[in-house]
Amino acid sequence: MSSFLDRLMGRSGDEDYVDIDLGQFEDVSARPSKTFVRFAELSSPEVVQDIRREVLDNNTVLIDISPMTRDKSMLEESIGDIKAIAEEVNGDIAGLGDDLVLIVPRDVRIDRENVLGGAD
Repeated sequence: MSSFLDRLMGRSGDEDYVDIDLGQFEDVSARPSKTFVRFAELSSPEVVQDIRREVLDNNTVLIDISPMTRDKSMLEESIGDIKAIAEEVNGDIAGLGDDLVLIVPRDVRIDRENVLGGAD
């Protein structure tokens, strides 16, 4: 409540602002890994084959489907193909909000329960 009153009275809450530098986590190339979390933008149906290759390589792929939302039939077809990939590799798939789809490889399951911050 006090931050609301501070803003109402024209006082700044900048002293409560904490700038977190995530740059220290950006270069992880020094640590070898066999699996990765990849990001894909579903801008055309051809991207589905790239996603398939990544999942077959045992990687998790977070897919932004927003570029294709204007063409509902193409989006539905591509999502169907991505679901088929999950079934093919015995993986899992889930939607995250309106614009993101997560596909994971074999032996990985997506827990659909909120761990933190979920509404009761």
